[in-house]
Amino acid sequence: MAKQQSRGTESTSGTPGTKTAPVRPATTSKTSIFAEGRDTFIFTRVNFIFFGAGLLLVLLGLAAMSGGQQPDPNTWDESIIYSPVRITLAPVLIISGFVAVIVGIFKK
Repeated sequence: MAKQQSRGTESTSGTPGTKTAPVRPATTSKTSIFAEGRDTFIFTRVNFIFFGAGLLLVLLGLAAMSGGQQPDPNTWDESIIYSPVRITLAPVLIISGFVAVIVGIFKK
């Protein structure tokens, strides 16, 4: 038997006027910002607080690492470049910021 399609309906009998249920297109699985089956976000307020704290720690670490300009270009002062703030504190701040963001992602 021949198939006929008429405005979203499918008929297999071949006779006009005989209609079956409308044919729906197959739905595809899309990743959404919403939790499955609910209208709420996956991330809560606590997650965003962790994200903000992590971003702040990374920015503070980058600010602590910047600088180091010599006051006189003809002299070399090792203590300006290799200070404990730039060598120790700044990387610890940046890594702790990354850890805070990762905790914010996995926090339920």
